[in-house]
Amino acid sequence: MSRTCTICSHPARETIDASLVRRVPYRNISKRFGVSGTALSRHLNDHLAEYVQQALATYGEEKGIGVLEKLSGIVERLEAFLDKAEANEDGLGFRATAAELRKQLELISKLQGELTQEGATTVTIAIVEHPDYRRLEEIIFRALEHHHQARWDVAGALKELE
Repeated sequence: MSRTCTICSHPARETIDASLVRRVPYRNISKRFGVSGTALSRHLNDHLAEYVQQALATYGEEKGIGVLEKLSGIVERLEAFLDKAEANEDGLGFRATAAELRKQLELISKLQGELTQEGATTVTIAIVEHPDYRRLEEIIFRALEHHHQARWDVAGALKELE
């Protein structure tokens, strides 16, 4: 015969549940409501975890599409900035925008379950090996020709991508 959960039958169950979800320390909840830490842990794992997962799934279904739409809008704007930077031969602007665009595309792919960490590495390699990226590196290093320390600093930062 299974035991009755002392938290489920507690008069302040909703408040206790809310405290557990907000990650209030067990010792604080125990002291306030006169329940044991073991009972709190058991209740969280056996009764509350599934409820929280269902709530998060429902929230994700309702809000997930909105997030992807917003991210897609950001990507479109970044692509416009990238085109503008390229047209103006703004190497630093191009590089910064390309880096941010890569991050946004990677995030969208992860949210859609299309990209693993291995895939993220592949995207980074593809960008670094792209002819425009190599051209951008040349432009940056040419601009820093008389600024030796800055040239070394930029080289080190670019090496991190590779």
